[in-house]
Amino acid sequence: MKKNTWIIFFILPLISWAQLQEDYSEGGYFLKMNNTLNLRLDLDNDVRSFEYDLGDQVYSIEPNTNLRLGVAFNYRFISLKIGFSPKFLQADDSSLKGKTNIFKLALNIFYKDFYQNFDFNKVKGYYVNSLELPTLNDIQNDNEYIILPDLKTMSITGTTSYRFNENYSFKAVINQNEIQTKSTGSFIPSLYYGYFEITDETTPQDIKSFFVLANAGYYHTFVFSKNWYSNLGLSLGMGPEFNKLITRYSEDEPEVITHHTDLAVNVSSQIGLGYNSTRFYGGTSLNGSATHRDEKSVIQFDSVKGYFKIYFGYRFDAPKSFETAMDWLESKNPFKKK
Repeated sequence: MKKNTWIIFFILPLISWAQLQEDYSEGGYFLKMNNTLNLRLDLDNDVRSFEYDLGDQVYSIEPNTNLRLGVAFNYRFISLKIGFSPKFLQADDSSLKGKTNIFKLALNIFYKDFYQNFDFNKVKGYYVNSLELPTLNDIQNDNEYIILPDLKTMSITGTTSYRFNENYSFKAVINQNEIQTKSTGSFIPSLYYGYFEITDETTPQDIKSFFVLANAGYYHTFVFSKNWYSNLGLSLGMGPEFNKLITRYSEDEPEVITHHTDLAVNVSSQIGLGYNSTRFYGGTSLNGSATHRDEKSVIQFDSVKGYFKIYFGYRFDAPKSFETAMDWLESKNPFKKK
């Protein structure tokens, strides 16, 4: 009897593991992970910087660190991510360039062929680089850089995407809540929209911007073996950007507001490589973006930029309370067929 107990003890995990792999999509193109709670750690350098063009002088405004750590919790059709820059990622030269505080909150929602993303990003603390105006020597106080500790950038953005191929898994690429098991791709149109502002109470100007970009792209996942895969994607987009420049000359004078509208044309690309098992996973991706805007704009964001992301995670068996709560939430979906 004791011997049989030990056999059952060792077989049970294998049975549980096998059950985890049985929930495939129709056609077997991806493995659903609906009963696991996915915890992921990210490291990326996607922190905004920009330039000012004064005609005879162009200088950049940069954060003191562009590394951001993210913690994501993913379960079924929803994902929540918190991003920040902990102390060990901060640069050692904060006395020269000042300190930078970074915060990000992201929400992803998946429903059938639709993917919806909402992002909140805030960065405080920048420094001026490559500025050589003699009139500002007194401000620099013999420092190599001008520090702007109260300069803040804030953005609230959203992305609505649709996949034409139901065999292509959004979740497998975006939050690893599914596992693509067969190579396939999809044409994906999307709408990217949001609000962005640059503010600093100690400087005479603030900038506020609203934008809407329509994108169309193709994304493909190549599955090399049971555990290894690669992602490739290319997207083209364009749309208007409505900018408002607020200038304060003095406390006794009213603010001067200038409006400026740009047509932005964007090309973005993605390449990634990853490892997947039903429990552990990890990978890296490189993203590139090239944007053309009105060259006469005073403020210019990076027209060509690239950033990387490294991630790894683990899938836990979801607590019963999670399953019960999500089952109840899904049952209240007004679009679900009765």
